[in-house]
Amino acid sequence: MRRSRWLFAVGALVLALLPIGVAGTARAQEVSPAPSPSPVGVGECVTCHGVPDIVAAAGTYRPDLLVRPADVQASVHGDFTCTTCHTSLLNTMHARRDQARDSCATCHGAERNAYEAGYHGEQGQGLKPTCITCHGSHGVKDADTRTFVHRASAQCARCHEQMTEQFRGGNVFGMETHLAGPEVATCVDCHGSHTVLPQDDPRSPVNPQNLLATCQRCHEDAPANFVEVQMHLGEGPIPEDPRLRLATIYMLVLLVGTFGFFGYLTILGIRHEWRHAPPKGATG
Repeated sequence: MRRSRWLFAVGALVLALLPIGVAGTARAQEVSPAPSPSPVGVGECVTCHGVPDIVAAAGTYRPDLLVRPADVQASVHGDFTCTTCHTSLLNTMHARRDQARDSCATCHGAERNAYEAGYHGEQGQGLKPTCITCHGSHGVKDADTRTFVHRASAQCARCHEQMTEQFRGGNVFGMETHLAGPEVATCVDCHGSHTVLPQDDPRSPVNPQNLLATCQRCHEDAPANFVEVQMHLGEGPIPEDPRLRLATIYMLVLLVGTFGFFGYLTILGIRHEWRHAPPKGATG
């Protein structure tokens, strides 16, 4: 009898405390915040692609395989997931021909059409730049800034090495651009960005018929002879243009002659002082 009373008392106590535990659990579930979504890039993909050693995993050096979540989050696509662009990975995982480069057109259709209308978008013309060549892949920045324009012009040098050397280091305009003058014209200011056309194309902004109008975008009062400014000088220290060649030779002769003349006078002065110096130990 005594044992039955003891079991009854324990059971009653458990039943009395049970609602409190259930309510406490429910209350804890209500108070606890919902789990926040994982940051972009943090997931199965960066388990491999976030490891620096992956750049050599394919047997060759592939820096594009390394994905840093911080770079993605700091880009204009910070709210994207990997499969937003790498759509072929949804069903086939590592597809042999990933469609990431073509996925830009999903949102940027007008830019894609403009690109395909230019020389860079023509088929069968060898290797051509794509969206990621200028904009990058994971760390895409805002393109409506002069900082981006200057960085993009540096990408042009990957193919147009000779022309870029002539512009960036061949005259005062290019040198100022090279030294990060933010308002100085770069490649895209004259040649365009997405629809890049050859100079002989009548639609090209650098076609002789359109060149003055292109210059007047920035130089509103530019006269007709403004287009005679040589933006891309010839290879070598002496320009091919006769006027620039004459001016360059004149300045070189003037520079060398001036330093040579005053250097010769300096030598004569030292020689004179040496010859007429009083002997050692002599008193005045």
